[in-house]
Amino acid sequence: MFRKSLSIELVEPMVYLRGHPKDKHTINILRGLIRFKLSYSTIIQAVTIQFVGTVKTLWPEAAQHWDKHIIVDSMIPISRSPIMLKKGIHAFPFEILLSNALSESIECGLGHVRYKLICQLFMKPVGSWASLSPFQSHLSASCPVVLVRLPHENVPRCITQTHILDPSLGSELHILVETAHITPGKPLAISFFFSRPPCSVDRICCKLIERQKFRARAKRSTRILHHEITLTPSKEPEQQEQELRCTYLVPDNSTLRVHPSTSNPNIRVRHWIQISIVFTMRDGVSKEILMDAPVSVLMDTIEDSLTLPAYQTIQNQHHAILPHISSPSSACSSYSSSSISLSSMTWLKKLNPRRNSRTAVEITPPPRYQDIASQENGAF
Repeated sequence: MFRKSLSIELVEPMVYLRGHPKDKHTINILRGLIRFKLSYSTIIQAVTIQFVGTVKTLWPEAAQHWDKHIIVDSMIPISRSPIMLKKGIHAFPFEILLSNALSESIECGLGHVRYKLICQLFMKPVGSWASLSPFQSHLSASCPVVLVRLPHENVPRCITQTHILDPSLGSELHILVETAHITPGKPLAISFFFSRPPCSVDRICCKLIERQKFRARAKRSTRILHHEITLTPSKEPEQQEQELRCTYLVPDNSTLRVHPSTSNPNIRVRHWIQISIVFTMRDGVSKEILMDAPVSVLMDTIEDSLTLPAYQTIQNQHHAILPHISSPSSACSSYSSSSISLSSMTWLKKLNPRRNSRTAVEITPPPRYQDIASQENGAF
């Protein structure tokens, strides 16, 4: 059933960081389950889980090719007091609060930001098995964690610009980029609205600019990579009397790698959309309008981010075995591996589907005092 006797299972494959990195009020939760299998009765001395994040940048021309920094290294105790468990399969659920100041996960050719969980289980056999292995032993397992930052709610979802073509005639050109959050492999629509239609539209060019900036503070070095990607139309433009709508296809990772936008100070990836339109006005004059606006590239679509689960602070918690546990680090914290609140049992069903098959027991609430008093008065 298990490839390893100790494993870490996450409820969600990605943890989404909401809002700006300086926003300290947003709570991000990493939820999972520590599952292990015992072949005989064992005393669990301690269970710990460690959340580690590192950033590395590559510098081939230097003597030391890598520049490495540790973002977070927090050791969180799941079980402090010894617990005796029988033979079989056991699990400890955990919840880790992640700071919004953490960087998103990054995978670039010259650097990366990676996170992982490391679990250690210290145990000692009891009974007849203690004579075969009298010393304390431990199991360890690790699991990668991917953090994705979503755009802030106050960030505009689209980009608009107005260009004055002829002040005397009140001729204007309105350019609309229908989304400011681009996803690789998804279409990008751009609309051009003329208050006075031109004689002809000669050429339209749309480019996606990506700039990668790598910093090595120890080496006092900075490297900048600049890429210009010319987007190709995915279909014929939709033309009306005063409006022209063009749709472009953003390349996916299989054709051309477009990296997500990041805010990490050591690995900064930024994007711009650059539009050039050349047209001939009614008086025969040829004009070119340029538009350059910042955009963000996401790993997932906006529709997926809007349907993510929202976590709320629970005031009254039901504790089962272990007491409340807080993290020694400010970057993340955890509470009670075996203490699960009643309202948070739904996420645990994802990892234990057999819980859903149990028949729910309907509990009738007790009668109110007013109902009992009215019945007694009626009897007399």
